[in-house]
Amino acid sequence: MLRFAIPSKGSLYDAALAFLDSSGLKVSRPNPRQYTARIKALPEVEVLLHRSADVVQKVVAGDVDMGITGLDLLSELAGDEPNVVIAIDDLGFGGVDLVLAVPEAWVDVQSWRDLADLAAEWAAEGRQLRIATKYPNLVRGFCYRQGINVFTLVDSQGATEAAPVLGYADLIADITETGTTFRENRLKIVAGTTILRSQACLIVGRRAMQQDPAKLATVKAMLELIEARRRARGFAQVIANVPGTDGSDVGRRIVAVPELAGLQGPTVAPVFDKAGKLSDTQVSPRWYSVSLVVQSDRTLAAVDHLRSLGSTGIVVLPLHYVFGDRADSFARLQEQLAQSVG
Repeated sequence: MLRFAIPSKGSLYDAALAFLDSSGLKVSRPNPRQYTARIKALPEVEVLLHRSADVVQKVVAGDVDMGITGLDLLSELAGDEPNVVIAIDDLGFGGVDLVLAVPEAWVDVQSWRDLADLAAEWAAEGRQLRIATKYPNLVRGFCYRQGINVFTLVDSQGATEAAPVLGYADLIADITETGTTFRENRLKIVAGTTILRSQACLIVGRRAMQQDPAKLATVKAMLELIEARRRARGFAQVIANVPGTDGSDVGRRIVAVPELAGLQGPTVAPVFDKAGKLSDTQVSPRWYSVSLVVQSDRTLAAVDHLRSLGSTGIVVLPLHYVFGDRADSFARLQEQLAQSVG
């Protein structure tokens, strides 16, 4: 049984469920009070709901085999932890930036250089910048790299943005998606202080993958579906009837515009009439059914190209999955698992 942890609440929970559902991995949670669920498509997977930070810690400890969490939490809590391997670093949701923000009243502080100068001035006076944050490791490393050497980190497990108003910190380091909450609390982002650009990521436990081939096979199945679904969003299938003397004639005319000719070329097949017969080319051209896959942003161009060839009955269909010759994310995972660590 593969133990798969996802966030238990908040925007990451909703986005994770929607993401898995769209990938063909719908999570079934009949009782919302329970913190376990299943994936019908993969009965060998047990879904466990945890706080996003706990997802990281559970994978580190080996209590779960796989998880969805934020890259910010992973970077803060796990760092170079050898048992954690990132299978997909960007799932396409949960995007936030970890930044430094100061009170709007600090008109002389616009950039990290201004902040470094202020820290030096305060140090000369025997004072230290107090930075409220939930990310001490990331913030400490950033400040040292930027020449902000004299400061105190204040642990903030509540509403970090309120720290300056409440008086227990001078500025904050926190995640933001739009900056709205900062502005509502009269804070401004300091230019050049983006510590980390974060988003939801998929992680696995190294030991579990190396020691249990069945679990690794299940992870492969999940990565195959996720990757194929994401790839499919960039393509559309176009089907049309095109007249021509023979299939080769139709094919040649379609591939005259290579970028509109499909992934590897069009599929061309004769169209039979309702009596089950091919049309007589001495009387009229034969019709051929053409199917091709094009990039979504070239759909209308493909339709116009087919129209120019005399096409009728053009149908455009969305694609659910587009599989390649391999799942690139799984190939990268295998490479990481093969590397020796610590």
